[in-house]
Amino acid sequence: MSFDRKIDQVCTHRVVEEALFLDTDMQTAKPQRPIASAVSTQVRIDGVSYVPSQGIVLPAEMVSGKAGPYSITQGVNDKLVLNIDGGEDQTITVRSGKKIATRDVVRDLNQAVSDGSFEEVEGRIRLRTGRTGKFAFLHVKPGSTIAPILGLIEDRVFRGLKSVPGWSIVRDPSTLDDRPTRLVVFDSPLKGFSDYVELNYVTVRQECRRCGGIGVENDWVYGRRGDTIEVRDEALLLQEILKIMFTVQGSNPFHTWYGTGLTDSIGSKLVGMVQNLIVTEISTAFSRWQSIKKQQEEAVGQFVSDREFPFQLLNVRVEQSSQDPTVIFVSATVQSRSGSPIDIERGIRLPEPSDLLAATAAQGAFRQSLNSFSQVG
Repeated sequence: MSFDRKIDQVCTHRVVEEALFLDTDMQTAKPQRPIASAVSTQVRIDGVSYVPSQGIVLPAEMVSGKAGPYSITQGVNDKLVLNIDGGEDQTITVRSGKKIATRDVVRDLNQAVSDGSFEEVEGRIRLRTGRTGKFAFLHVKPGSTIAPILGLIEDRVFRGLKSVPGWSIVRDPSTLDDRPTRLVVFDSPLKGFSDYVELNYVTVRQECRRCGGIGVENDWVYGRRGDTIEVRDEALLLQEILKIMFTVQGSNPFHTWYGTGLTDSIGSKLVGMVQNLIVTEISTAFSRWQSIKKQQEEAVGQFVSDREFPFQLLNVRVEQSSQDPTVIFVSATVQSRSGSPIDIERGIRLPEPSDLLAATAAQGAFRQSLNSFSQVG
């Protein structure tokens, strides 16, 4: 039984890791596409840190200058006096002994201290406050006899800080109402002149680069384990017919017969002969693919199930969008050899109208230059 990798899926219209340099104010980033959902927006700076809308605030912290093990003498150098976030002074007595492991000292400190936490970092001791931001501070008070043993600086205050300012989404009033540009604006300028941001967000369907506004994306689909999703039987038949219908004939240099001229007719008036031509193109492409499946069975000897074999094209219908002449809708009914009918309904779209107008203007200028050249000659 043959299979193919699944490529047809509903487009999420999600833009991922769009890199944008900040404006000269070092606060504003302008996305290339409209942001459709503020909830979907994620901001990352310098390719490393994700920044929540409230910004990144850090606690006050300090790291001991000496690594363990430590030799601590009871009643001589076993006291640590701390003030955390302006509360009451806390006096901690650490166990005494020779060659006490850092993890044991950390355990004693965590059991005795409130509003803070200790942890081991490469044999040293790090203390962090529970509060974050500029109002968090940590003070090793005088009388800390264990400070020289651990390598702590006595009577010094460590404060928290806001390393990255918060951000919000602001609408640009000079843009269209149906697809307004929304700017990502930080509360204060970012530090440095090389800062850039990466945005993840969901854009509007009309501006989506992944599907071109159709709503269906054609790309490999991966499962949770990273393996590609496969299609068989009716799903395989549907995908194969869609691929040959919407592929531009001649775009494959090795199989120039593959595809149709359907996209060449978009933008034309779908009346009379043009519409019949499109239907004929689809019917011819179906017959060609039917011949390929017969060769797969007879010449190659590969098993083709009745549910994946294209037995008959029952009907084809082509309509042009009443709102956008660059969009057409194609519906067809295909019957497999098992007798099951499969309905196909898809839309296809050419590049944006502005692109078409630019191409037409360029073509007109080229013809005018040719006429001028012929008159001079």
